[in-house]
Order: sequence, then structure tokens, then C-alpha cells
Amino acid sequence: MFKVVLNLCREGKLANEGLWVLRKMKEFGCEPDALAYNVVIRLFCDKGDMDEAGRSMREMSVVGLYPDMITYVAMTKGFVEGDRLEEACGLFKVMRDHGCLPNRVMYSTLLDGVCRFGDLEKALQLLGEMEKEGGESKPNVITYTSVIQSYCETGKSVEALGILDRMVVNGSVPNRVTASTLINGLCVEGHLNEVYKLIDRVVGEGFVSSTECYSALVVVVSQTANYLHYAMMKRRRFTKD
Repeated sequence: MFKVVLNLCREGKLANEGLWVLRKMKEFGCEPDALAYNVVIRLFCDKGDMDEAGRSMREMSVVGLYPDMITYVAMTKGFVEGDRLEEACGLFKVMRDHGCLPNRVMYSTLLDGVCRFGDLEKALQLLGEMEKEGGESKPNVITYTSVIQSYCETGKSVEALGILDRMVVNGSVPNRVTASTLINGLCVEGHLNEVYKLIDRVVGEGFVSSTECYSALVVVVSQTANYLHYAMMKRRRFTKD
């Protein structure tokens, strides 16, 4: 019955009410399990109240329970979305001490936050850790593309080609999104020769079709032309005035 009510709290995003239900379970002699705690912890993480989420996670140890992967993923996501990256990184050490190894979801969640803040050095460090651990932590095409996008957004699209090399070496196949992200970044920075080299490579190695690559290139060129036309018109009006 209590779990049904907790699930209703989860669906309604009612964090405080979920915590109240958790406390009532103890009063009725129903010891909460890890699943019940995870519902409450996730509710507070989604709400952005990481202090209360942390208290609930620490309480698990007091009652003889251990945080699991669901707990750590929720906490990592909450810290990242709350711009508390150092605390998110600290969770990795805590969970390792408890014999729980980070998986791809945890790494990717932290990596997204690091990339969002433009810390490319930390992003490469995390990517290296994922590649080294392999298994469930092994980066996939989404992981690599996310890092490539961060490089392109910070004006380092040529350096992003090195991430593409790592991606292929580690067995991940670039897709249309990977190619279009690089094409866009290289075009914006004016590296047209690199664009055609990239297209020849990904098409030649069978990763992406030529149609998809050139379609992405046309979109970038069209957007650039529209922007330049708008800028010219605005400048003419300004000069006329």
C-alpha cells in the first residue's frame, strides 16, 4: 500500500509528500527498502533540492541499506543540473568505495554537464576513463558525438577530428549526427578543405552516405548565406539612416 502511494507521489512529482510517506512507513513498522528511498531521492533531485536528497541517501546507510546504481544516477543528474559538478565527481569515489562501478549512464550524465560548462580537459579525462574501463562503461556513438559537439561549439572543430579518430579506433561507428556536427563546425570556422576530406572519409569507410553529408553541408551553407544577407541588409539600413 505504501509503495502504491509512493508511486503516486512520483507521478505527481510530490517530493515533500513522498518523504512524509517514507516516514509513515517506519511508524507502521514497514521498513522502507532501497526502492522506496530511490523514489524519494529522485523526487528531490528532480526538484533541485540536493541537500534533502543527500540526507535521504545517507540515511539509507543508517538503516542498513546501500545506495545502488539508480540512486547514484539520480544524484549525479541532480548535481549536474544544479551546477554542482565537483560533488557529482565526488560520487564516483563514494560508489567505488562501496563496490559499485559507474556505468555508461552515470559517465554520460556527468560528461554532459562537463561539456555544457566547456571544460574540455575534464571531458577528455572522463572519456579516457570510460575507454579504459570498457564493459558497461564503454563510450558509444552518443558519448563521442557529445564531446565532438562541445569542441565544435568552442571553435575547436579541427581538434574534434581527433575525437572522431578515437571513436573509430574504439569500435564506435560515426552516424549522420556525428558527421553533420563536424561539417557544421568546420564550415563555421572556414575549414572547407577539411570538410571535403571528412566527407570523403566517412563516405569512403561506409559510415554515412554522401547524400546525408552533402545535405548537411547545404543546410550549413544556406544558414550562413541567410545570416550574411540579413547582416548586409541591416548594415545598409543603418548606413542609410
